[in-house]
Amino acid sequence: MDTLDRIKFGRGLLAEGKIGEVVSYIRTLREKDPLAAEVLKVSVAVHKAKSAEIVRKGVKLLQRLWNKPQLAAFLLEDMGMAYRMTGDMERSENCFLRFLELGETIRDPNMVSRARVVLLYNKLFRAEYEALRRNLQKSLNHGSTDIQYLLGITDIIRGNPEQAIRTLISLLGSPERKSFKMGVIEIKGLAERILGNCEEAMNSYLESIRGFLDFGAAYSVFPCAKAINLSRFSGLKPPSKDIVKRCLSLAKGGSWGEQAAADEIRALQLEDENEAAVRLFEAAKNYYRAYQPIEAFLAGLTSAFLAWRSDSPIFPLVLKFLSPLAPLHPGFKQDPFLGEFFQQIEPLITQSAKKEEWSGIKAYLIGKTRVFVDGKEITLRAWHNNQAIRALVYLLLSPRHRIPLDHLFYLLWPRRKYNEKSRSLLYTAIKLVREHLGRRELLTKKGDFYQLEEVWTDVEEIENLMRLADATREPAEKEEYLARARELASGELLPEFPYDRYIEEYRQYYERLRKRVFGEVS
Repeated sequence: MDTLDRIKFGRGLLAEGKIGEVVSYIRTLREKDPLAAEVLKVSVAVHKAKSAEIVRKGVKLLQRLWNKPQLAAFLLEDMGMAYRMTGDMERSENCFLRFLELGETIRDPNMVSRARVVLLYNKLFRAEYEALRRNLQKSLNHGSTDIQYLLGITDIIRGNPEQAIRTLISLLGSPERKSFKMGVIEIKGLAERILGNCEEAMNSYLESIRGFLDFGAAYSVFPCAKAINLSRFSGLKPPSKDIVKRCLSLAKGGSWGEQAAADEIRALQLEDENEAAVRLFEAAKNYYRAYQPIEAFLAGLTSAFLAWRSDSPIFPLVLKFLSPLAPLHPGFKQDPFLGEFFQQIEPLITQSAKKEEWSGIKAYLIGKTRVFVDGKEITLRAWHNNQAIRALVYLLLSPRHRIPLDHLFYLLWPRRKYNEKSRSLLYTAIKLVREHLGRRELLTKKGDFYQLEEVWTDVEEIENLMRLADATREPAEKEEYLARARELASGELLPEFPYDRYIEEYRQYYERLRKRVFGEVS
């Protein structure tokens, strides 16, 4: 076998969940084929959700592989997955588009097909459901199981769980990888819940949990959270304490989405409804930051229900959170436990969305950069500290406004090593940002990353308006959303920072977004 065949063999083992065999296989390759070993290490890191390790190794390896497009393609796919895990969907999309270009360049139909599929998944995670649905309908003749799986999900979202179940059941007989089948069973459980088939839903969740636990996947925490959510309302017995403990343990080393699912589990285990509502709200926000919109909406709706029942003061805050998500998830109005409540609060959610005031950070990044805190403009030039200004701009620009500490350091000081001595430079910059924002709680440190709180940006608003325009069936309402998006997208992204490589990556995404806004692409 050559290097390409060895990588394909190792990735095939990973797809079957045989991670131990892959690790042993890599050891045998260290001397025989070190390049194959290095590429496979990145693939293993994807399986273990070690996103920072993937990016660090991947960037170095790419420089060695540009004359080997098939190997570079594997790496770009893995890096796209890593960026997706960290919620950096713009850079994820850039990697997947380069992956697609390589596939088209070397005329590899399998590579092209895979690249198109992972780009479709990005649409799902962005909650671009209607655009996703159109693309799926165009791809039906390809017969891909991923296409059918995504169609099943969109059927649930659109309010057709019966069709979703028929589609998902048909996939269970296909010779697909085990992890894929466990994901299918999880989503089938969600469709069963919406239909009111609670025991079938719980059985599906439990089967999915056990399947993911069999090969040590942190993703097991997702169906576990759904099972506990169901048990809270249905009275069915939840997963055993041992299963929950194993899922939570795996989630510690998982992606941000998996950690959000762990937060939801802990919140749902609280008896006090007020406290549970508060903790669920945090879980919902963390799901949202991790680009898990379905889970974000379900956790948020559950939080709103418990907050309403316990007369919690967070109720209006949850309504505000739900406002961009509620119009995108009409299928949940059929839910036997939360559907009626969803319909009752829908007018309140709509009113919440129309309120103009914004407490927290409001940033215009298109055209002239302007930043407001609680309605008062702060002048960035007056800071006289370029690193602090760039730190704020990067956090405003980055998806969900969070960046790992070490990554932010290297963005600001690319030629310095990040260690105990140099770390003080980053702390000084962050301290200055907090001082100028005036509210320390607007820039928090969560684990190993910095995160802005209570943020509105014009770029995010354009994304939201485009999703809403796609979801509505009313022509006048659609045109209103599009007109607002066109007004916001009239300028260039951060023109005051013309030679910044980090910002340039987002300019590529913004230009694609502008084309959608002005009708150049569907």
